[in-house]
Amino acid sequence: MNLGQMLMVTGAIVLLGILVLNANSTVYQASDSMYTSEFGMTAVSLSTSLVEEAMGKMFDKVVAPANSLAVYDSTLLTSPGALGPELGESYHVAGHDFNDFDDFNNLKICYHGSLPGDADATSGFVQVQVTGLQAKYYVSCTVTYVRPPNLDADYTVRQTWHKKITVKVWSPSALKPGSSEILDTLTYPAVMSYWN
Repeated sequence: MNLGQMLMVTGAIVLLGILVLNANSTVYQASDSMYTSEFGMTAVSLSTSLVEEAMGKMFDKVVAPANSLAVYDSTLLTSPGALGPELGESYHVAGHDFNDFDDFNNLKICYHGSLPGDADATSGFVQVQVTGLQAKYYVSCTVTYVRPPNLDADYTVRQTWHKKITVKVWSPSALKPGSSEILDTLTYPAVMSYWN
């Protein structure tokens, strides 16, 4: 082999190395995009379902069907410090389930798959098994009074005719590489108003 052929072989090996490195980078980026998309779609689905469930409840316990009251004075509504489930109410417990919108305040849920070891004993989180789920998803809800036009500021002074639920979804599978920092948290707010 002469010098020209040796240079061509060396050049071919260098080009092959560059192609392999680029292929690995492309596969990694595609895989990362796929996981990010899967997290996003699942997080949006979980948060939307929870918000729709909350919106299907009565605005407040004083206007629940058992009380059948039409409220014309907002001071009769649940006080800002008492938002949350009433005594004996639990999330998805037959006969004791939530009956009004603000019962979702401070609710924490851990959605997990059906494989052994998917569930954990995360303190304060309601465990919900979802068949086919590939990762754990943690959801937290807060419910506050708000006052238009500023629906971003919580109104803790007194009751209003508007309550805002904020659902946050995150997953330990969405960590920054080599870190314990969550890569992304989905925040989904929605406002429910009472019209008498």
